[in-house]
This record gives sequence, structure tokens and C-alpha cells, in this order.
Amino acid sequence: MERYSAAALAVLGIACAPIATDGPGCAPIGEAVLLPREIEETSGIAVRPGRPEVLWTHNDGDSQLFAIGRDGRKLAQYPLRPRPEDLEDMAAAECADGGSCLYFADTGDNAERRDAGDARVLRVREPDLDGPGVIDLEVFPIRLPDGPRDIEAIFVLPGERVHLVTKGRNHAITVYRYPPPLRPDTVTLEEVQRLTAGPQSLLDQVTGASASADGSLVAVRTYQALAFYRVAGDSLAPLPGGLVNLRPLQEIQGEGVGLGPDGLVLLTSEGGPLGGPAGLRALRCQAGARAPGAGA
Repeated sequence: MERYSAAALAVLGIACAPIATDGPGCAPIGEAVLLPREIEETSGIAVRPGRPEVLWTHNDGDSQLFAIGRDGRKLAQYPLRPRPEDLEDMAAAECADGGSCLYFADTGDNAERRDAGDARVLRVREPDLDGPGVIDLEVFPIRLPDGPRDIEAIFVLPGERVHLVTKGRNHAITVYRYPPPLRPDTVTLEEVQRLTAGPQSLLDQVTGASASADGSLVAVRTYQALAFYRVAGDSLAPLPGGLVNLRPLQEIQGEGVGLGPDGLVLLTSEGGPLGGPAGLRALRCQAGARAPGAGA
């Protein structure tokens, strides 16, 4: 969970153009919508597979899962059990045994000192909107091979191949994979690749990620940009011309990204420490249109 000064937030809100249309042909779909007050710290966003009009989100560090509509209206709310310590991102993908699952990164670690096994990947079969109730999570403790890292991004490729992306606060932005299958003992993640040579400045730190349903495309977002990658095995190859400038959106604190069908890209922003409303924005990007299906 981040908290910034008014000066930092002013930088995050720089308006360079009416909308983020550079990069891979991104254009807005409608206007930004505000989220309910109880979702003012939205940190992750995922598109419900097969139903892109239904979105999943959660607060930063919270123990509640929300289903919302594309208009920002809350459709359902589910308490999570056990309570996550610092929930930072989520993904929707096919379960290992079929059907749709939601995956959560309980991996927030601003001080980078969570003990081995304390950071966790969480999983639950996608709940029925008609049956709200407490959700019991499956828990998969993890450790990193090179010590604790702050992680705010998760994406899941077909075959339940879970990947986590570090924030880049004090070290290079690094992609790790969970060696399948998911299991209840503490598992050491495997480093896949480093996306940067070293730590990044505030605005270039990673806050979310998402994969297309077919696993061919991954989007990684920071506070000010969205980068598209082609997937080659477990590695990410930058898509030529695949960098989108998000500063024109004037997000207060851009956090989440979710890929849907036909190039649909959903972005969420926290309200920020000054008390502004959280927001949801939809784009259509040509890069995503070449990777059909819904991801998270």
C-alpha cells in the first residue's frame, strides 16, 4: 500500500493530451466512471471470463472481493477468509481442473522484509453472483530465491502458470514463476527474467499486470505507462510500439489492469491519500485485439 505527498500526486496527474492514444492504437471507451466509496483503494482488476460486463476488484490490503459492472456499480461483495495481509493484485484464469478461478497476490511488502512463506498466492473458484457469502481461499505460501521483494502484480497463463512481477522499488523489475502445480507447502519461485537493469523511480514502478485468456499477450502497468509483451514460453518480449502513455488519463494513483476480449483494457485508480474518488477506465487497444479472450 502506497501513500504519496501532494507533490507526487500532482506529477501523477500530468495531462499531456486528451487521452492515451499513442502506443498500440489505444482509444477510450466512454468516460471514466467513479467507484463506490467502499472500493476507494482498488488495487487489482480482472475481467470475468466469458462475461466482460462483469469485473472483479479488491481494495489494497483488504479482505473483501467485489464484483462490479462496467459502469462502476457494485454487483456483489464477498468477505475473504483467511484475511490477506497485503493484497495487491488479482487475476482470472482457467483452473487447473477446468472452470474459472480467481488468483490473488498477497505479496505487498513495502519494507521488503516479509518472512519466507509469509507472502502467498491465493486461489478460489470464481463465485456465483447469485450466491454471496464468505469465500474460503486456498493458500499457497511462497518465498523468493533472492530475498523478500515488494510485489504488486500477478498474471496467470494457460495451464495455471502463475507469474509475479516485482515493483522495482529497490531492485530490478523481475518476473518470477511459480513452479507448478500450486501446493500448500512453501515454494521457492523461479526467476524468469529482469525487465529493467535496476530499481526504478516512483512513476515507473509496477502496480499491476494481466494476461490474455489465450496466454499470448501480457500487459504490465506502472503509475504512468502500460507496456504490452508477447509471451514466448514463460518469457516476455516487448511488443514493438507497445508502450502506452497513461499520464493523459490523469489517474490519481493508477493501480490495476485487466485484459478482456477484443482488445478491451480495464484500468483502475485508487482515490489516493487526499481523499479523491477511485476510478475505472476502459480502453480498446489494437495490441489486445490480436489476442482474443479475457484475462486478468
